[in-house]
Amino acid sequence: MKKREGKISILSLLIVTSITIILMIIELNSKTRVEARFYTEKIEAAEKARTAFGTIKDRVFEMGIPIDRINDPNETGIIGIQYSPITTERGDLDAKLTSTNPNFAALIVQMIKDARIGRQDRVAVSLSGSYPGLNINVLSAIEVLGLEPVIITSIGSSMWGANYPQLTYLDMENALVDNGIFERKSAAASLGGEDDIGRGLSPAGREIVEEAALRNSVPLLSASNLDEIIEKKMQKYRSDNKIKLFINVGETTTALAGIQAEAGLLRPRAVRMGKGLIAQFSSAGIPVINLLDINHLASLNGLPIAPIPLPNPGEGRLYYEYKYSVTFAVIATVILVIILFIILRFDIDYYLKRRKQ
Repeated sequence: MKKREGKISILSLLIVTSITIILMIIELNSKTRVEARFYTEKIEAAEKARTAFGTIKDRVFEMGIPIDRINDPNETGIIGIQYSPITTERGDLDAKLTSTNPNFAALIVQMIKDARIGRQDRVAVSLSGSYPGLNINVLSAIEVLGLEPVIITSIGSSMWGANYPQLTYLDMENALVDNGIFERKSAAASLGGEDDIGRGLSPAGREIVEEAALRNSVPLLSASNLDEIIEKKMQKYRSDNKIKLFINVGETTTALAGIQAEAGLLRPRAVRMGKGLIAQFSSAGIPVINLLDINHLASLNGLPIAPIPLPNPGEGRLYYEYKYSVTFAVIATVILVIILFIILRFDIDYYLKRRKQ
């Protein structure tokens, strides 16, 4: 009898390997594109954001404010100017352009859903004049999901934000409410600037910010230092003690107060140290959506950086995912089990016969 090396023949192994590779190739080519989780809500939020952007652009034209087609290549009207009396600090133009993508609203929907926040839940929202596009995307998601926001806006703006003296973010927000795009507006506002108390703004700049709050009927929180403005904001947010989520949009002064926190969704108690808004909400067991490092967030979620032209609502991987055929995977597994059983059965028979001989 011809001697065979090993318990399983090389030919048997080659057959099993070949069949396995063929089945794997078939499975890999069986993937189909399906709608991602919360597809309907994402589309609705992105559409609402696009409508809101159009409303702001109309207001810009009505006010005779020129659009800089170099720094605002998509002519959104959301991008401000480099310097104005209410400019508080340097700003990243690419990040501002990225935030005008209406599909950012879909990302906010996903984060809110991942935080397990439901309809009519109370949400604390910190907005910044530095990111009017992102503010609009966040409020679009909130309204589509039927949440109850408590909004406080820091009026001053970094470069390229809502820094036209006659068109601050509060003016944009008021226009959106007047046109029926949004139902809720800011419950209070702060000056912005260093320590969020207007430090770094000229007297004329502070006066412009105060006038903006007055003409939009938004109460202005006054304070003499950082600790005091943080405390006043927390009192406003916790007036009903039912906050289920905190969303921070581009604000670092009172939100972080000298500490570091990752961008994106932060699970409860992810930040335990610090005196800022994020630390206080997080340490109390409330999830936080921290919208900083905008270009990084966009890259992580398949959104383009400073896109030209702007994508339409529904474009990108936030709306679709690929799934493989579970049915074929089960069938392939059964086939491989049967083949292995047959090969091992014959091989065991061979081994027993050989032992007897």
